[in-house]
This record gives sequence, C-alpha cells and structure tokens, in this order.
Amino acid sequence: MSQTQQEERKSRFQVSREVQEEFVNGIAETMLSLTSRAGGAPRIAAAPAGTPFCPTTGREYGGPNMLRLMLAGMEKGYADDRWLTFKQVRHYQSEHPNLKVGIKKGEHGIKLLRPEEVFFTIGEDEKWTFHSQDEARAIEEQRKQGAKLPPVQHKTLFYPFTVFNAEQIYGLPAKERTTPALTEQERNVFLEKFVADSGVAVEHHKGPAAYSHAEDVVKLPFPDSFRSSDAYYAAKLRGFYEATGHSSRENRRTEPETLKSRAFEEMRAEMFTLLAGAKFNLPMPENSASAQVANWNRKFSGGDVAELFRAATDAARALTSMRQFEAGEKPRDWWFPRPEAWAELEAMQKQRDAAVGVSPTLAASSEASARRDPTLAESVAAFEAADNPVAKARAILQNPDFLDMALKQDPQHIRELADLCGQLSFALSHEAEATQEQAPAGAVESSIPLTEQKNAAKRRMRM
Repeated sequence: MSQTQQEERKSRFQVSREVQEEFVNGIAETMLSLTSRAGGAPRIAAAPAGTPFCPTTGREYGGPNMLRLMLAGMEKGYADDRWLTFKQVRHYQSEHPNLKVGIKKGEHGIKLLRPEEVFFTIGEDEKWTFHSQDEARAIEEQRKQGAKLPPVQHKTLFYPFTVFNAEQIYGLPAKERTTPALTEQERNVFLEKFVADSGVAVEHHKGPAAYSHAEDVVKLPFPDSFRSSDAYYAAKLRGFYEATGHSSRENRRTEPETLKSRAFEEMRAEMFTLLAGAKFNLPMPENSASAQVANWNRKFSGGDVAELFRAATDAARALTSMRQFEAGEKPRDWWFPRPEAWAELEAMQKQRDAAVGVSPTLAASSEASARRDPTLAESVAAFEAADNPVAKARAILQNPDFLDMALKQDPQHIRELADLCGQLSFALSHEAEATQEQAPAGAVESSIPLTEQKNAAKRRMRM
C-alpha cells in the first residue's frame, strides 16, 4: 500500500470523528432549542409522535438516529414520522410514474449516521493494513497458534446520509394510521404497569421528585400536587430512567462521581424525557430547565463527542424497551424482570401506594386534570372549528398564549372584548352578592365563600 493510500485510509477516521461531532452537536442544539421553548413545563408536542421509519423498507430508525429524527420532528412540528433519502424518493417516483413526487424547493434534510465496522493492523513500520472481517478472524487464529503478527484492531466508523421528512416531500400519499393512539387513561395504566414491572420502586412523599441511588427508590410528590396527570407521569418516567443507571441494572454511575459524569447522566435523562414526551404526549418535567441543558452543552458536549453519542444511544435504547413492552414482549434489557414476576411486582407497587393513600392511575379523572388549561394547539383548533364570533372569542380568552397572539394582531378590539368580559364578571359578582343578601331563611346557599366565587369567575374570564 502506498503512502498516499495509507493517508487516505487514516483520513477516514478523521472524517468519521468530524461527522460524529456534527451529529451530536445537532442533537445538543435541538434539545437546547426545545427545552428553551418549553421553559421546563409546557408541552412540547401537540400530539404523540410515532417512531421514525422508512416507508420504502418498512424499517424503523434505531439508536441515536431515532433520537435525532424524533427531536428534529418535534422542533419543526412534523406530524408525520416517515423519513426518506433523496435516492428513495427518486425510486418511489420511478415506481409510481403517475405521481409527481419530489423534495419541496428550499427544504433541507437531516443528516444521520451509517456505521461501518473496520478492522486493521499496524505493523512495526507504522504502516496500516485494513482487513475484511474474515481476514481479521484468520489473523487472530494465527496469533493464538503462536504466529508473530500484529493484533487486529477494530473500530466503528460513521458516514453521513441525509433524510427528508414526508412533510418536506410533495406528492407523497398520506400516511395511514395503523393503530389508534392511547387515551389518557389507557396511557396512564400502561405507564404504571411498565414502571412497576421494571422492578423500579416508587414511593410518594411531601418532598420534591428525586431518585435515591442509595435506596434505589424513585420518590415523587403525591399525584394531587401536580398540575395534571401528564406532569405526574412525565416526572415518574424521568425517575424511572434515572433508576436504570443503578448498579443492579445498567450501572452507569462512576466512582467517584464527578461533575462531568453527572452532567452526562443528566443528558441521558433529558434525552429520554424528550423522547418519551413525544411518544406519550407528556410535558417536560417541572424540574427540568433549559439552563441545565445549556450548561452541559457548553461545558462538555463539544469536548467529548463519543460520550454524548453513547448517552444518545442509551436514551434511545430505553425508549425501544418501552416499545417492546407495549408490544407485549419482554424488553431485551438483561436486568428487566421476566414476565412471570410482573404480577408480584405490580402487587408490591400497589401496596406501597396504598400505604400512603395513593391511586395514581385515577389521576386522569381528578379535579386537577379537569382544570387543565387548554394548550395553544387545542385553542387554535377550537378557534378554527368555531362557527360564530362568540365561540371564537371564548377560544381566545381561555388561553393566555392565544390571547397574547390576538393582542398583537388586533389590540384595540381584543381590549374592548376584555373590557366587556370584565364588566360582565363584575355584574355577575354584584348580582350574586345581592341575591345572597336577599335570600330567605332556610334557603340553600352555595358552600363556596362569595370571595372565592368572585375569584373563580375572574379566572374563568381569564382576567
């Protein structure tokens, strides 16, 4: 092999490192964008997103590629989970000549990574020699028999390829929904069962949400202290993921623990939380913050690309385990209990919950959930579906974000409408007060104090 050929071979490692660094920086930037937009609490997905897949092959994208596409879809608001390469779009067009299919003008794809296993030896003269997998096995066999040959080294290199979402492609038929989305109650029951069957213990207390590594217990506030069942299960799933790092499971904790190792563990939890939120229509946990993501992104991600890539792989694998469980299979994680132990584990979790009077799966029908403000997407949908001005006004007033948007578009008319609502609220409160003063003896009165009635009326009017 010539010196030029050796340099070209070696450059493959440099290209792979650069591609991998660009890939993980894209993940970090997207996560930072999403968490900054979410502010730690609001929903970041208007509807559950499916697992990214290629419609021409039927195969799902896995590992870090799955994470990259799910995050990109969330950031750009794609409702379609189909992703194709330019070559696959061209091939689809050739198979369907009656259709006009192509990439929309001005659209940019997402770069993914294709792994390639390489085997090589470095001789005494520092010359590199690359081998096929069969050649590598033969060399190792010869070494075992005493041959004086340099050891075979093995590396995984990554090469880029670009995919486009179905929404970036014109002429592509609409996707057929194969399975209906879970209702909120069905989702809650599923998540309760999954966490319990994983063997991760959950206890409820009056303190904040946290995972105790020493006790191997996820500790959560009582369900009724959360703003909704969505927020409760977002926190429970984050705690579950932190527990998977225990020494009895994936053993991700390093001893002694450093700021850097803790930062990467936080990265894994953030990534998993975003993925699970997209799949199960959950908000970011309330203890999550964009500043935290910005901190590890600034300090560590650019300096340790391989570690961030491993973190992305770990987070994606956890979501794959949930999908396997949802399909009725035992997740492939070695530590996940076998199906015959699941009933006992569920009973143990129910005992822990009953000991403190908790019934988490009923949270979906709780008063706190019923009071949940509509999301911006829900308010916009209600506005567009309304067939009269009163219903449209109600949709605007029920959502602060929508109201702010309306104020920017037409501040004068919205303020007039708000003033009218304020006058109406005052009139209703005054009438209720006068009615109470004139009520005859023995009349049934509201059990709610008048001041609270007034405050409730104001909240309903969004004033």
